[in-house]
Amino acid sequence: MARKMSIDNLEDQLLCPICLEVFKEPLMLQCGHSYCKSCVLSLSGELDEQFLCPVCRKSVDCSASPPNVTLARIIEALQSRGETEPTPESCPTHHNPLSLFCEADREVICGLCGTIGNHKQHKITPISTAYCRMKEELSVLLTDVHRCKGNLDEQFSKLINNKIRIANEADVFKWVIQKEFEELHRYIDEEKATFLESVEGKAAQLITSIESQVKQTSDTLQRLKEMQSILETLSNESQLDFIR
Repeated sequence: MARKMSIDNLEDQLLCPICLEVFKEPLMLQCGHSYCKSCVLSLSGELDEQFLCPVCRKSVDCSASPPNVTLARIIEALQSRGETEPTPESCPTHHNPLSLFCEADREVICGLCGTIGNHKQHKITPISTAYCRMKEELSVLLTDVHRCKGNLDEQFSKLINNKIRIANEADVFKWVIQKEFEELHRYIDEEKATFLESVEGKAAQLITSIESQVKQTSDTLQRLKEMQSILETLSNESQLDFIR
């Protein structure tokens, strides 16, 4: 807090008495007081004229007022520090810098939290020590992650290669099966045609033979009918005609 107050007081001393803003191109007058160059010009008109210091009311020669290089560097350093350095975090309870790490609660605390606060019975580690340890743990975790990632990348590549290989082999297998079944269908069609032709030939031979037998049987039946008719006629003849 004392350090912060000293910086605030220092910044208060870097305000121009005329414009009440931080010095811009500060000039040091012969009396020792400093002002912004633009403020001196606005009051004196030209730097080669006499100027009455607003603070000590002494008459000074503006032409003999060199730039206050030291003051300008201090302002530049403070401004650059405010731009580059973030405000350190402080404990919301004791308003002290957070400089310790509670291992039990896994929290960042201040010195008073570890001595008289809620963490006084806990294991306390300086932030720098905890930071170094956690960085080492993080490095180990990163190594494990990189190793696991490498293994998974290798496994992923194998899976992709297997997928491509199986797809290609399946295409070849389907082509072979299609060709084999086309050949099998052609063979079956040829065998079918052969069997049908054989059946038709044998059936034609059998039908021709049966038709010949039917004709012979029909002729025989016709002769038997004629013989039956003759015999029936004969049975009706008289004895003499029958014997004759």
